[in-house]
Amino acid sequence: MAGVDYRVLRNEITIKEVLDQLGFEPTSQAGDQLHGPCPVHGSTSVGSRSLSVNLRTGRYYCHKCGSHGNQLELWAAVHRMTIYEAAIDVCRALGRDVPWVERW
Repeated sequence: MAGVDYRVLRNEITIKEVLDQLGFEPTSQAGDQLHGPCPVHGSTSVGSRSLSVNLRTGRYYCHKCGSHGNQLELWAAVHRMTIYEAAIDVCRALGRDVPWVERW
């Protein structure tokens, strides 16, 4: 199995791009901080603010289900995938090449 260069992937794909692909619509925003319904546990409340996302740091945290991490971990959690599967899947969804690890 070929390796994915996760460092390159995290630098090339932003958490905002992942949120857009997931159809996330924030219920509030203050600077770089977004709040809205959590796609990991499937918040259905229109005014939900359980998910907190910092666009500058590229990190998220759900105050209800406890899911947290970076953009790749968010994609993996929502789609119930491993990080490896999520890396390949998010690249396909965004029309990007997978940054494979080149050795030797």
